[in-house]
Amino acid sequence: MTKENISQGKKIVKPASECRYPKTDLVGQRFGRLVVKEFAGRDRGNNALWSCLCDCGNNRIVRDANLKTGHTQSCGCYCMELITTFHGAAKRNRVTRTYQRFRDIHARCYNSKRPKYKDYGGRGIYVCDEWHSFPVFRDWFESHVAEGEELDRIDNDGPYAPWNCRGATRKEQMRNTRRNINITWEGETLCLKDWAEKLKINVETLRARIRVYKWPIEKALTKPVGHKDCIAIRRARERL
Repeated sequence: MTKENISQGKKIVKPASECRYPKTDLVGQRFGRLVVKEFAGRDRGNNALWSCLCDCGNNRIVRDANLKTGHTQSCGCYCMELITTFHGAAKRNRVTRTYQRFRDIHARCYNSKRPKYKDYGGRGIYVCDEWHSFPVFRDWFESHVAEGEELDRIDNDGPYAPWNCRGATRKEQMRNTRRNINITWEGETLCLKDWAEKLKINVETLRARIRVYKWPIEKALTKPVGHKDCIAIRRARERL
């Protein structure tokens, strides 16, 4: 018998007791504001449906694919919240910088169709619960990220959250990536480029000393460029 709950979203054609359980169990997983509570059944197209509890307290039946792609992230309260706050986030029909960042971080973490998803949501990066509310995010962002700065995660393996984010210049952002080499010497930790600038050594020479020739950190940072080993590195680069 067809079951329908208009307030809860998708129409259930086959209840859970009458159909095969999905191969991927989503119970307990969070998708935006929704937490999956149980398998609800299947719709007319045989798509798996899940009963979800929204952070606002409402229940909603959501299609499997809509959860996985990030298409549905709330019971509908999120969209209503955006409608009521969007006028304050737009100027002359153009999206503000704050709202653009809000939209970007959610897409990176929850929309698997985005090219950069693999570097964010695909490796476990998420947006903290309080930043699912645009007004909360807006208040923090506008008081911590100045003009000319970008939203930057302090720990690149951590979430988008007030305690793990800061305002940073483009240069600071580029130096706070997973590709950078952070070096600690004599109690000071700097990235490779910062050490090169501080010691007035060409950054490519310093990179070759550490990555190619596997020099100990102290030797790589203290040997003068005129040393015979450094000359060999320079000649090797010239042959490339």
